[in-house]
Amino acid sequence: MTDIKTTLKELPDSLVEITCEISAESFEKERPIALKKVGEEISLPGFRKGHVPESMIAQKFGEAFILEEMANLAMDRAYSEILGRHKIHAIAMPTVQVKKLAKGNPFEFTLTFQVMPEIKLPDYKAIAKEIMAVEETTVVEDSEVEQALNELRKQFATKNDAGDEVLPEVTDELAQKFGPFANVDEFKAKIHESIAHEKTTRAREKKRMQVMEKIADGITAKLPQVLIEGELERMIGQFKHDVEQMGMKFEDYLATTKKTIEEMRKEWTADAEKRAKVQIALNEISLLEKIEVLKDDLERESKFFMDKYKDADPGRVRMHLEMMLANEKVFQFLESQK
Repeated sequence: MTDIKTTLKELPDSLVEITCEISAESFEKERPIALKKVGEEISLPGFRKGHVPESMIAQKFGEAFILEEMANLAMDRAYSEILGRHKIHAIAMPTVQVKKLAKGNPFEFTLTFQVMPEIKLPDYKAIAKEIMAVEETTVVEDSEVEQALNELRKQFATKNDAGDEVLPEVTDELAQKFGPFANVDEFKAKIHESIAHEKTTRAREKKRMQVMEKIADGITAKLPQVLIEGELERMIGQFKHDVEQMGMKFEDYLATTKKTIEEMRKEWTADAEKRAKVQIALNEISLLEKIEVLKDDLERESKFFMDKYKDADPGRVRMHLEMMLANEKVFQFLESQK
């Protein structure tokens, strides 16, 4: 659709309003499509579904009903053209307001978009270099190995006559119950290695977040509320999932803690804004550094996830995984700055 006039107006709080006018001639072309679409969805006495004459549809439902369906079709058709024409980076679906909708007249409406404000990042390479350059030594104490070993021994614990828990002795036979270990020393070496790996991973994640939080702190633009609200929804959704995984209903948790969802949202708003800024920074760096997710990697991860969670929405899964894979590439880029 090219027969559409548009006027853009910038509003406060990162809002953009676009006034649109579709000529009467172009708008009238939507009528047969609207009538056909409505006819396929309704049935009237004496007619099979999808076989109601167009004249009867207009007579039964009225002109206003047909015009509304025409308006929906016209706006859907014009949406991508409007975005492209004005290079709109919308971060949510627009608010729609119909200004004029009458037979034989141009169709006029406004779309109000929430857009991303201009984001200027601090010198993220210098920040990454400063933090990543600090070398950290991973130390695993003997006491940590013994504690982990005791936790594993509990899997084969027995009870004595007094009902007390008795742990099995640490023998080569016990070690071999946990894997292909020749003896206890090999088993303890593996425990030591696992603890060291876990500590290294935690240290790396801590550094990554230190870098991103410092970068995010340098973003001075005020975030659109819709981004903060979206992050809050994700945080609450994850927390609800974690509570239910522990075998407790979320409603019972709220009753026990004497909290409401609104109170939680209020308490978590500052953290949600920080998380949103971190993700925006990650997105901006990926754009500036032309970091892209390989299609094969995304396909592989998507298939693995869908095989495991067959009821998940494929579109949402793909979007989430693409973001996570891109984030990982950005982190690796920042780590390379040291």
